[in-house]
Amino acid sequence: MTLPHGALLVFAKKVFVCTEDYVVVECVFPCVPTLAMFLEAAAQCTSGFNTKEDVKMGFLTMGKDVKRLDDIVKTQYQFKVYKNVHIAQYHQFDFEASCKKTGLKVVSGSFTLQIKV
Repeated sequence: MTLPHGALLVFAKKVFVCTEDYVVVECVFPCVPTLAMFLEAAAQCTSGFNTKEDVKMGFLTMGKDVKRLDDIVKTQYQFKVYKNVHIAQYHQFDFEASCKKTGLKVVSGSFTLQIKV
């Protein structure tokens, strides 16, 4: 995964599954994450869709319906990010984050990226 962030802000670590419709990515946080950190991590996970070596810049433009579903106490989560809709350079995604050990969903939501090609 290629991300233009500084090392402390890279939460997406490893792609487990990549299909045309969704990716499953392991994310690790330096501390117990906030909802904003979950949203940023979900946006970073979309780089897992880029199977080519070319680097594309994306900007998180909107978060929507981001919900805490359970207590957030761990620093390692598995994210599943689904492609939803795209119009021109705007792409909408849905995501859910689950505790890696228990599989329990802790956060879900949607977001929009503007992708610069």
